[in-house]
Amino acid sequence: MQPMYTKEEWKKVAPLFASKRLAISTVEVAKAVLVDGQRITDVAEARGMTKQTAHAAVKRVRKILEEQGAGELVPVLVWLPPELAEQVREMAKPFPQPAAPKK
Repeated sequence: MQPMYTKEEWKKVAPLFASKRLAISTVEVAKAVLVDGQRITDVAEARGMTKQTAHAAVKRVRKILEEQGAGELVPVLVWLPPELAEQVREMAKPFPQPAAPKK
């Protein structure tokens, strides 16, 4: 299978998966197919799962990416005055955000 995402693109969208509480194995299967270009059957066999389970994992991740327009999102880190920062936060609310670090 032809990869759909580069490793750099995948890193950008990775926070989506944490915010959607996807299992690590689901994300790893999807990455193997969508980034590394492996065949679903090969990934399933290597992980000891059925082809249907691997396909469902890839389908779930692709749906999340498509719903969120992940290929079009770009992370931004800038310093702004408080009132402008609040405006930017409001603009960002409809979009997925990385999970907050655990304390």
